[in-house]
Amino acid sequence: MKKLVAGLLMTGLLFVGLNVNAQTIVKGNLSALKGATGVNVVFTYNGLTVGKEGKEENYLKRKKQEKDSKEPGSGDKWIEQWNADKEKRYKPKFIQLLSKYTEWQLNEDTKEKYTMVVNTTFLEPGYYVGVSAGHARLNLEISIYEADNMNKALCRITMEDVKAGKGQFDTASRVSEAYAKAGKMIAKFIMKNSKK
Repeated sequence: MKKLVAGLLMTGLLFVGLNVNAQTIVKGNLSALKGATGVNVVFTYNGLTVGKEGKEENYLKRKKQEKDSKEPGSGDKWIEQWNADKEKRYKPKFIQLLSKYTEWQLNEDTKEKYTMVVNTTFLEPGYYVGVSAGHARLNLEISIYEADNMNKALCRITMEDVKAGKGQFDTASRVSEAYAKAGKMIAKFIMKNSKK
């Protein structure tokens, strides 16, 4: 199990925290969220790499060829679903667990004082082939801003190797479980560190 390193840069102090499956490094100050009623959540995929393919475009190209070789024309439909899952499945799952473990009442249309930008930099979709299965894995960069000043982050958090969803048959279910785990982890981290 990897060590969670909570490096909170406040007045030159470094705090080291809990053991979990991912590493989290925080730069900035979470105290602004003390007493917050919630955050707006924005998902981005800037610089996303997927599995061993590197750039997301490489992964999509391979999957399109793979799908089209089995059923001509199905590759484009698969890519459309891949992109739709980001907004329809991954983001809601993250928000659901973030809400549950912060007790914030969040939804897709939340209008709050603070905005959390969740940028996925790496995504391993995992696999399921009956006798063998692999986790979905994520690396995330999370930045928290005042909603009316998106130029300067109050806090930056990186989460590495968040994994879940082993045994789930379809890709979207595996990846959704990884986002759920990330939502739970970041919620607990915020609740602990925003009180300092």
